[in-house]
Amino acid sequence: MNTQTTLKTVLILTVLALLTACGTSKSDSSSDLASRTTTATTTTTAAAQYLAYCNQKTQSGLSSDLEVYTDTSGNIRFDYLKMKITQIPADFSNGSYLEFFRWQADSSGNVYLDPTPVQARVETLDGTILTSFSAVTYWSEVAQIAANSGISDANTFFNNVRLVIDIRDPNAQFDALKVAYYNSSNVATINMDMLIPIFAANPSDYANDRGSTRATILQNLHPFAGMSNYTSAQYQTMSNNFCF
Repeated sequence: MNTQTTLKTVLILTVLALLTACGTSKSDSSSDLASRTTTATTTTTAAAQYLAYCNQKTQSGLSSDLEVYTDTSGNIRFDYLKMKITQIPADFSNGSYLEFFRWQADSSGNVYLDPTPVQARVETLDGTILTSFSAVTYWSEVAQIAANSGISDANTFFNNVRLVIDIRDPNAQFDALKVAYYNSSNVATINMDMLIPIFAANPSDYANDRGSTRATILQNLHPFAGMSNYTSAQYQTMSNNFCF
């Protein structure tokens, strides 16, 4: 096993240990299907249920918007996600890279982190495919594409494209996406967790897991956690601002 593989293995095991500190691991078949809503696929239904179709997160110089993926017919595909990186650390151009992991938690606090990274590809904002699916996103893989468009820095490039992430989850079993940012020494300097849409836009509604209280680790990831002075419709409008 080479040094890079060893470092990644240690990181994954460390993250898994931290996540499972609040409960034992669980398999995909026992996942909490209520965290992501699979019944709403139209704007009318979404407005009636006040759902968030988009999310946003910023951590340690890394910012991204997350949005549900729709096919050419306008139907939502739960196995894919769209991501727009709006800010990325300066050292991304010097050998740093991104990986993405999916994880889930149930109302008892049991957590399962899939140690196998999901894959992502780069597309234009209107859907033209620029790269193949890959488990690792490097600047070196897209630098020439950026240069062909007259772009020389990573931040400008990522503000003009989107990532499509294949989370291998057509039944919407997984709750959150971990964005892992590694430096050129293969050390994860950022581990940013985001709730995967669709979920209840009102954090109070999201906290209710079919009559039980949803796992605290998931409640804390809600983009409006700790806020209580808005209506459900207002929360939904606020979440729409994360869409791109």
